Amino acid sequence: MSKDIQADLAFVKALVSEGARVRISGGALYLAGGVCYGLQCLVQWIHLAGIVNIGMWGNLIAGILPTVVFLAVMCVILWRDRKVPKNGVATRALNAAFSSAGLANLFMVGVFAYTAITEKSILIWLLYPITVCAFQGAVWFTAYMIRREAWLAIISIGWFVTTFALGLLIGTPHYVLVLGLALSVIMGGGGWYMMRQAQK
Repeated sequence: MSKDIQADLAFVKALVSEGARVRISGGALYLAGGVCYGLQCLVQWIHLAGIVNIGMWGNLIAGILPTVVFLAVMCVILWRDRKVPKNGVATRALNAAFSSAGLANLFMVGVFAYTAITEKSILIWLLYPITVCAFQGAVWFTAYMIRREAWLAIISIGWFVTTFALGLLIGTPHYVLVLGLALSVIMGGGGWYMMRQAQK
């Protein structure tokens, strides 16, 4: 009987530690993405609004550096967690939801980029971030339905509100400002809070 109890406790402990590790890593990725791309948008807004002219090199650095930094962080996290098991049902479901959204975004960026270039329309390209925000709202709502934690619903609502706001502001400098704030606060803040919750 005691062996069964010990086995059950070991199983529960493994599930908890696995979930914590996965959530810390996921939170770190979201925090990094929010900071990198949020700052990118805010720098571009400063330029577009005429507050500071960052010039051609500034635009080039702002366009490339965030992705380089984010990919470096992602590689470090993936390498560090390469041997962490992900066997929990909730963990697998959340991984599937976030991975599916990421895969959909990857294909959509190609579609929007190709169409924007062939149609010579920046308006078409500006629809892509709106689509990403809608996907984010959906995937965070899925996380809420699985975990039943109120903060996940708040993040989801934040993304859906951002989707609507960007639709109203498309074509204005405020569009980039709102997107930058959403990435910094909703994505970055959500990632930070996810890490804090997992560490508890």
